[in-house]
Amino acid sequence: MDGVANTADGSYWINYGKAEPGSKLIDPPTLDKIVAADGETRDVPFLTPGDLHPEPRLIPYDRYFDPKYVALEVEHIWDKEWQIACREEDLPNIGDRLSYDIVNKSYLVVRTGENQFRAFHNSCPHRARKLCDHKGSGTGIQCGFHGWMFGLDGKLEWVPFEQEFPHVTAKDSSLKEIKVESWGGNVFINPDPNAAPLKEALGPLLSHFEKWPQEERYTAMRVLVKVRCNWKAAQEAFMEGYHVVETHADGMPMFGSVATRIDIWSEGKGYVSRLCTPGMTTDPYVSHKVSPHQGLILYCNAQELPLPPDDRGQTPEDARKYAAQAKRDQLQKLTGRDYSNETVSYMIDMAKYFMFPNHHPWWGEGLPWWYNFKPLGDDPNHSEMEIRILLPIPADGKRPPVPEPIRVDFDEKAADNPALGATGHIIDQDLANMNAVQLGFKAAPPEQAFLTTSVYQEAKIRRFHEIYDAKLGLNL
Repeated sequence: MDGVANTADGSYWINYGKAEPGSKLIDPPTLDKIVAADGETRDVPFLTPGDLHPEPRLIPYDRYFDPKYVALEVEHIWDKEWQIACREEDLPNIGDRLSYDIVNKSYLVVRTGENQFRAFHNSCPHRARKLCDHKGSGTGIQCGFHGWMFGLDGKLEWVPFEQEFPHVTAKDSSLKEIKVESWGGNVFINPDPNAAPLKEALGPLLSHFEKWPQEERYTAMRVLVKVRCNWKAAQEAFMEGYHVVETHADGMPMFGSVATRIDIWSEGKGYVSRLCTPGMTTDPYVSHKVSPHQGLILYCNAQELPLPPDDRGQTPEDARKYAAQAKRDQLQKLTGRDYSNETVSYMIDMAKYFMFPNHHPWWGEGLPWWYNFKPLGDDPNHSEMEIRILLPIPADGKRPPVPEPIRVDFDEKAADNPALGATGHIIDQDLANMNAVQLGFKAAPPEQAFLTTSVYQEAKIRRFHEIYDAKLGLNL
């Protein structure tokens, strides 16, 4: 990424140091107070509070590495829950299809109309060959083994040397369909024929994203990262802002992690939660070392925004206002859209939602990302993290094509890929934790083999495991 300050030691920003051991925060700032100081007369939607407050509890480590949980997760989560298979723009043309693989299951998702998708078990009824290995396209679905042909609706249309199969009929040998629905440009599948409609799982996402629809965004970057860590632990690294003070300490001058707000809702069966960290807010752990103006310079470098003149960003409030306006100007130039009516908070704060079991859509322009986490095969020690940067579709309505994914294999450094820029730097910081956490699960003594979560900042993790326990029928 051009314009990002890459220092001699490989850092992307000046490191002003970490929180000093023994230091304490007296009356730390809250997100509500920071947003109130913006002086906005416009509504700031994310201040709508959650209504769930999960009780403190211990979470056993064995669920992160014991193979017995893999089978339970397939039975009670991956065979039962709505999960994202792809984005709509991944299949731009009628007949485009791809495979969605989860643990030991595989499904074929195909675009069948302008706004229509269907999904099937990815297995030929003849000799079980996968019908789609990765991606493909065509007017029909043909097996690569013996050539059996199916329509885009899954109906069996042709069997070579058909006189050998007098017992085969389209009624019995067509593809087995599963449920598929779309929301926000995301294509969800659910193998459970008795599953409730997707909207029940989406809960408050429907109203919270109504004015900022994700279907009006496109994939500007896609990254697939293989992680030596269980999928649950991998995504839990992104369910709190508490790790910033150590893991992303070089970001503390511009991200106020101690003011991260947590909200959890019972609407939608309690499947949805959110955290929001204020952008262009110097963390109080380093505010005695970094002025608002210095933090603003780092923020502008990280976001590829014009550096502020000397008279801007002299107060925390003005630093946020300058950053928000620079972001508005940047996006208007990029997309041709008008952002003058969007709040400071929408432009620079980082609001990440979570929908059970593994989807993390971001709201706003502060960090317009999209996360998804899933097991990699049936090894509980491996998972895959998918990251997308979703930018607004230009005003002319022309959606840029989805770029080829950037792949980061096991033990590779994301920062070694120049196309990732500062994103690679951040990914590597998080990967170091994930890999070490998985090893730490197994190294812990029995009397300490459980997560100890904070009362507030890690409440989303506790809520996830409340749902997880209920789904799997675990009595702890």
